[in-house]
Amino acid sequence: MKYVDSGCGKIPFLSLVAILSISLTVNLPGLAISPIMGKLNEVFKDVSELEIQLLTVLPNLVTIPFILCSGKICNQRNQMYILAIGLGLYTLTGVLYFFADSMIQLILLSCLLGVGCGLVIPLAASLISQYFVGKARTRQLGMKSSLSNFTVIFATLFVGWIASISWHLAFIVYMIPIIPLCLIPFMTSNYIESHKIDNPTPPPYTPLKEPATTDDDNRKAIAAKKPVSVNFHFQGNIALILLAGVMALYFIMTYATEVVSYYLPFSMEHYSLSTGDVGVATAMFFASATLSGFFLTRIIAIFKNWTMQVAMAFCIAGLFFTGLVHFYWAYILGVFIMGLGYGVIQPVIYDKTSYLAPTSAKSTEYFSYLLTCNYIGISLVPFIVSSMKRLFDAQGDINFSFIFNGFVVVAVLLIAFVKRNSFVMNVDKDSYEKQS
Repeated sequence: MKYVDSGCGKIPFLSLVAILSISLTVNLPGLAISPIMGKLNEVFKDVSELEIQLLTVLPNLVTIPFILCSGKICNQRNQMYILAIGLGLYTLTGVLYFFADSMIQLILLSCLLGVGCGLVIPLAASLISQYFVGKARTRQLGMKSSLSNFTVIFATLFVGWIASISWHLAFIVYMIPIIPLCLIPFMTSNYIESHKIDNPTPPPYTPLKEPATTDDDNRKAIAAKKPVSVNFHFQGNIALILLAGVMALYFIMTYATEVVSYYLPFSMEHYSLSTGDVGVATAMFFASATLSGFFLTRIIAIFKNWTMQVAMAFCIAGLFFTGLVHFYWAYILGVFIMGLGYGVIQPVIYDKTSYLAPTSAKSTEYFSYLLTCNYIGISLVPFIVSSMKRLFDAQGDINFSFIFNGFVVVAVLLIAFVKRNSFVMNVDKDSYEKQS
């Protein structure tokens, strides 16, 4: 049997594959609809544009409360049952889409899809947090981020192609949950623990189940403006305060970069670029984010404690480049650079959330809070941008969203420089160099 290092021993490689397969499903809701909006408008001629847009918006909105629900009810005894229920609903919805022939049926199925996906999303990250520590966990969270972004690229291109045969076939992408559903037996705690090989010597970092750093120690470190303990395990209120900081950062960076999905098509079409050009440019964002995830630990080894600041600088450069230079290859380059930055920030934030969880049982709950911020950030993009356009009297500026969000990230970068040694902005270099 092939094994993989978990940072505190070795677990079966098949278990790692099973856990990572959950990441194939987390970004799918709404994707099958986006490339076939025009086709649905032709099929359902009597429905409004808003009703068709609901097919994209509803899964994400319904997902939010069920992410929180999953985080609250999950524990190590029932998490596999909840995962199976979520994946089962997800797959069932994918099957039912093939038989839907009215708009009301599609809308109801979109809600059911959000329920299934919401139950699954927190477990995609928390299972990695439970079985991996240190550099091994950082590496696998990078892989998780890469796989979820890669699925976006694959699904978008696949749906655009297969929808030309039949619009019903576009929903075949919602059958992907069958993969992790079949692999659940290999990610159960019984299977992993019975096949795990422990290290002959203690791991360099304390596993989650062991005592964490005390609140008093961390308060003293923060009061003295020193870097906090390298294992980053906290207890009590201080963990929740730091988690709130991580959530705020994730919300802002998700909001800032999601303008690609909402406003890039309008900007490129305004400058006479085709729909095909828009599709390629959008795919570049997810492709570069995927690339960053695959090489995350190497990137951290290069930039060390400046990793977050460099990643933010890439996002800023991409936003300004996209908003100010308007020809095809400039869009490609700007979006690619932006994706490289976000592809580093996302898994690092996941890693920080793992460190904050005082026990493995709490990791699912903490990730549910974090990922709720992600989906709220995605949902609020058009509302925030529209409000800012009215405030700055820039309703007619097609590139306002990129320029404004560029300045938003500049403000965050300045805070990141000032608070470089804080938990939220710090990527402790020793934590990656000592664990190899």
